[in-house]
Amino acid sequence: MRITFVLPYAGLAGGIKVVAIYTRLLREMGHHVNVVSISRSLSTKQKLRSLVREKKWLFGSESHGPSHFSVEDPFWTCYGHKGPIKNKHVPDADIIIATWWKTAEWVHQLDLRKGLKMYLCQGYETHNVTHQKRAEATYRMPLTQICVSQWVRRKIGDLTGTYSQPVVLNGVDVHQFYPSATVCRDANCFGFMYSEEKVKGADVIVKALVQAKEIYPNIRAVAFGSRPPTGIVDLPPWIEFHHNPPQESLRDIYSECTAWLFGSRAEGFGLPILEAMACKTPVIGSSTGAATYLISEYCGYLIPTEDPDAMAKRIVSFVEMGADEWGKKSEAAYQVACSNDWNTSATALEELLFRTLNDHQTQA
Repeated sequence: MRITFVLPYAGLAGGIKVVAIYTRLLREMGHHVNVVSISRSLSTKQKLRSLVREKKWLFGSESHGPSHFSVEDPFWTCYGHKGPIKNKHVPDADIIIATWWKTAEWVHQLDLRKGLKMYLCQGYETHNVTHQKRAEATYRMPLTQICVSQWVRRKIGDLTGTYSQPVVLNGVDVHQFYPSATVCRDANCFGFMYSEEKVKGADVIVKALVQAKEIYPNIRAVAFGSRPPTGIVDLPPWIEFHHNPPQESLRDIYSECTAWLFGSRAEGFGLPILEAMACKTPVIGSSTGAATYLISEYCGYLIPTEDPDAMAKRIVSFVEMGADEWGKKSEAAYQVACSNDWNTSATALEELLFRTLNDHQTQA
């Protein structure tokens, strides 16, 4: 198959990582896969922040910053504008896949020769009230949808009345994420991915950690994020922060923790859940994204969304947990990860693409 993925700015976001992995695996399966993306529009706030921190003024866009794609990839084209992507920007193909609500708008307008139009729904992108109506409208477009979790399908179904979208869960690379032999696990250490986007719930996690630390002062925490903290979330100094760590060092961070914290208010999937589990780290997670499917009492704890009290209670329970009980949760978490590897996901996606294309050609 000839497949084209249409991306927004191809930075370090989890959704970009998903497409980068699928691109590599589909090529290994023998498919011709192109990727097109746009430059990142920089706000005045981002420009001023760069001026203060790095003593340099950034211009209006950034074409090639850090990315999950390689600039040496001959099949990745990054256009130096903010969009839209038009017919002249993409090759003819069998299938073209939108990956975000704005890219869905672009793909919807393309000629049919650019491919059967599909929509990889990696989240329910309506939390930004400025674009809520436009985002909602993309879920009603005649694009064949693929949902990355049952949660996404349910949210789209509640909006459109249609719950028949296929679900292809994201996976985890068990060759990259596994228990690290270079770090010692700390029974009092908890980790999380840090983001200042409100929807990601870092403030919920920090509140829970502060509450738990009042009961057990020896509790510590470690976090990582693609951007350094700016003060939007009050990050206590005892929380160790790693700015944009190399992918190969993430397993050390996961493996150091007795439990991983997932506090998103809304999330399409939540890749760190499986990454932590692959490192034999149980997860305390809010009821959104793939957490509702992946997390159980056997491998962690599922808690209500936006509930720091409930998270703090579970943090305390891990501190008090005996070695045998923790070992059972750890092993169960690892088994969940092993049954959701990326090869399984890529095979499921390939089968779905073949089936959808064949059905379309038969109907035509």
